Amino acid sequence: MRHSRIVFLGERIIQGDEIGPDDFPDLETFRRCAAQWGGPENVLILRNAVVGEGVMQEKLEYLLINRAEVVALGLGSMSVSGFEGLRP
Repeated sequence: MRHSRIVFLGERIIQGDEIGPDDFPDLETFRRCAAQWGGPENVLILRNAVVGEGVMQEKLEYLLINRAEVVALGLGSMSVSGFEGLRP
């Protein structure tokens, strides 16, 4: 099952589709990360990950994240509003 996720990792915002290890094309890389990070439950896999905001974006086909490093995790999509305070 796939979920759209928003992750706050340090000062970076990362958005992508969370997938399971069975959908990740390089199972050996997943196993190495899981062994290094204390188990498969500590590995978050994002497909079509977008790192950053606006013009300063990087797009990655797959991104493996150590869940212990995640500050917050969101489900869904993100929108920004802030122009209300600029009205005269």
